[in-house]
Amino acid sequence: MLTGVVGGGIAGLVAAYRLSKAGHQVFVFEADENLGGLAQSMDFAGTKLDVFYRHIFKSDLDIVKLIDELDLAPGMMWQESKVSFYTGGKTYPFTTPMDLLSFPVLPFIDRVKLGFMALYLQRVNDWKKYEKITAKDWVTKYVSKNVYDKVWGPLMKQKFGPEADNVAMTWLYGRIHSRVASREGGGAKEVLGYMKGSYQVLVDTLENAALKEGARIMKNTAVSKVVLENGKVKGVMVNGQEHILDSVVLTCAPAITRKLVSFDKEYDDRLSKMRYHGAMNLVMRTKKSLSETYWLNVAEKDSPFVAVIEHTNLVPKEFYGGDTVIYLSKYLNTDDELYKASDEKVKEIFFAYLKKIFPHFNAEDVIEYRVKRAPYSQPIVGLEFSKIKLDYRTPIKGLYSANMTQVYPEDRGMSYSVKLGNEVSAIMAEDYKS
Repeated sequence: MLTGVVGGGIAGLVAAYRLSKAGHQVFVFEADENLGGLAQSMDFAGTKLDVFYRHIFKSDLDIVKLIDELDLAPGMMWQESKVSFYTGGKTYPFTTPMDLLSFPVLPFIDRVKLGFMALYLQRVNDWKKYEKITAKDWVTKYVSKNVYDKVWGPLMKQKFGPEADNVAMTWLYGRIHSRVASREGGGAKEVLGYMKGSYQVLVDTLENAALKEGARIMKNTAVSKVVLENGKVKGVMVNGQEHILDSVVLTCAPAITRKLVSFDKEYDDRLSKMRYHGAMNLVMRTKKSLSETYWLNVAEKDSPFVAVIEHTNLVPKEFYGGDTVIYLSKYLNTDDELYKASDEKVKEIFFAYLKKIFPHFNAEDVIEYRVKRAPYSQPIVGLEFSKIKLDYRTPIKGLYSANMTQVYPEDRGMSYSVKLGNEVSAIMAEDYKS
């Protein structure tokens, strides 16, 4: 069985590994020079560092099980994290239940409601009840207008921009439900996992495991078209040449899928409704720390970034020569002027606002920085998204799909990429069982 995997991210590599073990002759086509997709790393601070910030939760069972399977568990660090919230020109601790009860931005009754909201959603297992109402309407109606206006609304506007008020409550439910479930000590502690040497270690190990099972992995190899014959997959076109295949799984974003395959109108319409925001972050190595917080949510509408992630408040500085590593993260439409701005302009804008939050920040302390962008990062989940959600099997025989919109009602994340790879490979192996 000749099987093609288009995309060498986590989902594609897991699928390639599983299918190779199941007896398929697998060919992985990755357009980039590096594997890993959004989880790839770069040379930074004298070592490997994730291009976009990375951590996992203990509730991320799919990736935790894979890490165990690949004998990588000894390289995992599990650390407590500190979360803060910046609004109205001030920073407030935002980690424990006591932090919420002491949060002065909200009246006391609304602080209590905010805490009960998290506890309630943790215990609800029926996500479908939240498909027909937006997060804005649900929080305003059932919790408090203050809670939305002061907490969730600003954060969602930072993440989804003008789309924020249209995002289904299902998305917010999924975020809160999974995150609260990962906490320890009655919700007082958030424990996060990071892999020594960056998650490049996982990418490299998956690559080697797939190669050992007989897969062929081709980097710098972009697929330009999926070739069909009599309504079935025949192969893919690469550099003007046709590669004959029995089946193909596309792990790319729906917008790219539409460029590779001509589907019937109904399926193409569903694909066209799968919209994303891009991701952009500036990562820097500095001589001085900003604070003791790992994750600072920035809820000010004029902020050019939504979060300040001081990576070395989770991972020891010794891994980076004793220096501080910080990510400034933003989600936005790829047509946004900020997304298209030069790296130097992004640095100028980000550093100016960072100094507003942390007056002691000095750009002269920055040793190096990079600005990274990804056009398909955050799916935008509208009302009744399940009606357009894609199955792993497409209408074309032999063609499969596994992209981040398909983890709905969950949100994006590495563990869900592993889940996608596991599930689509299991379906393909069943369909082509000899």
